[in-house]
Amino acid sequence: MAKKRGSKIIGIVGRDGGYTAKVADACVIVPPLNPEAITPHSEAFQAVVWHLIVSHPRLKRNTMKWEGTR
Repeated sequence: MAKKRGSKIIGIVGRDGGYTAKVADACVIVPPLNPEAITPHSEAFQAVVWHLIVSHPRLKRNTMKWEGTR
């Protein structure tokens, strides 16, 4: 649906990336360091990247509430 609407698809996935890696315009594939912890490792990396994106000065519209005392 995203492609039909002209949106870009960005993924951060584990292992080989599967379907997301095939259809995404940009995809980061997190290599597994421990085969028993692929999901938690991938999700931790996703959190870091998403936080970097949403806190980028050019994308922020409002001051972040947790950074103020008021």
